[in-house]
Amino acid sequence: MRPDKIFYLIIITLLFASCSEEDPDYRQIWQKAHHLDDARMTAVYGEPSENMDKLFGAALEAVEGNWDKVRLLTEGSRPSDLFAYYHNLAMAMEGHLADSLMYYYQPFERGLFLPVDEKSGQMRIAASSEVWYRLGEMTMAEHSAMLAQIFSPEHFGVPYLKRLAEINLVNGQDEAALKYLRLLSAEDGCAEWVEDRLPGQESRKVREEISLLRSFAHRSDMVHRPTDYRGVLKSLLASNPDNQLAREYLLCLDIIVKDLGHFIEDYDPSRDRSRLYDEAVLIFLAQRGAMTPENVAHFRLSPEILQEFTDYNNMVIFNQGEMEPMQKKYGKTYWFFYQYAKRNVK
Repeated sequence: MRPDKIFYLIIITLLFASCSEEDPDYRQIWQKAHHLDDARMTAVYGEPSENMDKLFGAALEAVEGNWDKVRLLTEGSRPSDLFAYYHNLAMAMEGHLADSLMYYYQPFERGLFLPVDEKSGQMRIAASSEVWYRLGEMTMAEHSAMLAQIFSPEHFGVPYLKRLAEINLVNGQDEAALKYLRLLSAEDGCAEWVEDRLPGQESRKVREEISLLRSFAHRSDMVHRPTDYRGVLKSLLASNPDNQLAREYLLCLDIIVKDLGHFIEDYDPSRDRSRLYDEAVLIFLAQRGAMTPENVAHFRLSPEILQEFTDYNNMVIFNQGEMEPMQKKYGKTYWFFYQYAKRNVK
């Protein structure tokens, strides 16, 4: 057989195999992980729906660190805090948060952190732990995971037991971790997961993750409000300046809440490179009449983006600030978000 025909045969075979794979039934997995019968599952989470199934999937895959799957599950989904939260985290874990931020629905800081109070739903409480854990903020992560367990149906959930076991491993609390691991060992499909995390016998991959997260931990205690996201991120970076996830979350938090003063304070143009950051810098400089050659050079702004910023402002004047024509051409820029995005008032 000719080599080119062999090549096409391989491609067709791979495509057929990928198309024949069925997506996991995330609703069923979630139901089983929470020990719910059909009636209870429907009473708590409603009838099956595509969006809800995707949220179940994003939550389950995030706990396992399957970020490619989280990204695919949240792409193109309807605007919501939870979808934005999981999508942003997936992009951050893949190293693309800043470059992707303006290409997805952003509900201001709620796309990065989920505030939790007495009115929060169980899915939101459960999700809120994930970012804190990945950032290395184990106190907040444990608090959210415990609340998720308490407010879950039947006060049980495999995802929260897994998270609590891992948090205690990171904190060096082996006895507490073993308590959760013993509970998980009785759950179908968890034997290998538990075996990989037995204290002193962890797999290489798990040891490396635990070591990394330990290096992120606060070096000193701090008292803060639950919604002092910037304060927590600054504290994490003071403890470990190499915590790149915390650094990217800090810069994107400044940008998404339109706090350009703090953004410039936090930003280092010699190490933080993204088109998003350049667009934010240009707004800051323009607002202060500081578009000097020295500042342009300091912030490493290219002639191309300077010209595009000029074109943007000229188009705003030409259209008298009308949003629709601006959105068609510049809807994926921070300039457009900064000028037109408004918070929902409930």
